[in-house]
Amino acid sequence: MSDAITKRPSRFIKGTSIEKPPNQDGNGILSMLMHPLCVLLVCFPLGIASNILQWGAPTTFWLNFLGLVPLAKILGDATEELAAGLHNDMLAGLLNATFGNAVEVVMMVQTLRADLIDVVKATLLGSVLSNLLLVLGCSFFFGGIVSGRANNWQSDNMRESNTRSTEMKRNERASTGESEMEFVGEKVQTFSVMTAMVNMSLLLLSCLSLSLVTVFFSENEQSHDNMAEIVLAVSRNCSVAMMLSYIAYVFFQLVTHREAMSDDDDGEGEDPAISIQTAVAVMCFVTCIVAYSSELLVESLGEVVATAGISSHFIGIVLLPIVGNACEHASAIRFAIMDKPGLSIGIAVGSSTQISLFVVPFSVLMGWALGKDMDLNFGSLNTTVMSISVVVVLSIVVDGSATWLQGYLLMSAYYIVAILYWHLPDKMSEIS
Repeated sequence: MSDAITKRPSRFIKGTSIEKPPNQDGNGILSMLMHPLCVLLVCFPLGIASNILQWGAPTTFWLNFLGLVPLAKILGDATEELAAGLHNDMLAGLLNATFGNAVEVVMMVQTLRADLIDVVKATLLGSVLSNLLLVLGCSFFFGGIVSGRANNWQSDNMRESNTRSTEMKRNERASTGESEMEFVGEKVQTFSVMTAMVNMSLLLLSCLSLSLVTVFFSENEQSHDNMAEIVLAVSRNCSVAMMLSYIAYVFFQLVTHREAMSDDDDGEGEDPAISIQTAVAVMCFVTCIVAYSSELLVESLGEVVATAGISSHFIGIVLLPIVGNACEHASAIRFAIMDKPGLSIGIAVGSSTQISLFVVPFSVLMGWALGKDMDLNFGSLNTTVMSISVVVVLSIVVDGSATWLQGYLLMSAYYIVAILYWHLPDKMSEIS
């Protein structure tokens, strides 16, 4: 019994090196709110007040934009706790696929309802690029120059009978940064080649679908009067094939090749900090808040584009993905610094795979259900940027190793993409 009480937790508050408290709902929820990003939660009620009191569209947009960042973080934490509590790899994988990008899905539906098709496409593309170039790049960069591992400070002869005293010492140790962080020269991180290459193959399949539909439209636009309807039909059929490919990938990863695809670094998630019922309740509650906040954000988007002089595609490709990727960004960097690049690859590249092969085709089918002309014609510029980005990442992960220089190159590539869309006027960036 004493061993169970003094058992050292093996999980951390997402984005930090602070260990999670024992399996108590109150402490578990409190640990989610202890993250520094949660300070931005004050922006959510202010965003509602801005909309009601008519403080202006730009104010409403930016308040809701900042408020969605901690909401995405809390939603990610709740999803992780639910997956840990189920102790079922298949069900946990499906739940992660469903809720891991819940913020992007909710924002996509709200933007589709507002008939902002171009912004939907830009946001989805931006989520893929943000994860592939910025998140993965930062992970490789900081993981390649900094090494850190949590101290295994609680040995058998150091265990105390007073659990509260143990927790206080653990939190004090975490807060003082005693995690053996140090600068490392000539560091090379290694990871599973198979896991990385399977994800990159799926991303290339997504690029193939988007590129072929885009070329098909541009080559036949002048010869057929009803080309838009033909592209819609083609896109919907391709979307079904893409979603089936993602389902096959989940089955491959979690059933037929579970051991081959597993990473030795995945041993963190045994003990959930909150119960399954609490995790589901938190996920449902936060999803409702995200839906309302994103609706206010989308309603103010048009006026922001008109008054702020910022291209809608820059907002969609660079700014909005920050909302959904803030939590993944912090987690991927933390795992890389802890010398667990396999987990960083799973977060960054795996999230890109989910978006490109699940969320993108889902948006086409959702547009079909809503009566919106959402298709896979992302435009020649956007498909070129995405395809080349995937090839660049493929060239880096193909040998199963990474250094800080490769991370810097990925960040530089993301900066170039951001500059490109910053200077691209809306009238020149029309997709269809």
